[in-house]
Amino acid sequence: IMSHLYIYIFFFTAGSFADKIGPADEDGNIIGKETDTVTLKCSYESGSENIRLYWYKQNPNSTPQFLLYKGARSVSFASTPTDSRLQTETSRNSTELTIRGLKLSDSALYHCALR
Repeated sequence: IMSHLYIYIFFFTAGSFADKIGPADEDGNIIGKETDTVTLKCSYESGSENIRLYWYKQNPNSTPQFLLYKGARSVSFASTPTDSRLQTETSRNSTELTIRGLKLSDSALYHCALR
């Protein structure tokens, strides 16, 4: 039996009040099945060229747990993902988190953050 996974995207910023980041999808909800691959996407606006984009996972009744970050624009470095199934891509105005081989434990609230 395949279980449906529910993944929600939320956002927060750490930086200038002019910076904005949020889910690229209107409702921020993504549904997948075990073993699927899903991609979560956030769009952002910033006047800075020194961009770091972070992803966090938050399980119910827990604090967000850091997954990874990647630089964008003039920042080219990235962290090593906490899970080998995770991959991130960035552009001048968006960031994506891809989760391969979905597991039931991936059902959570995901946060994208800009710094």
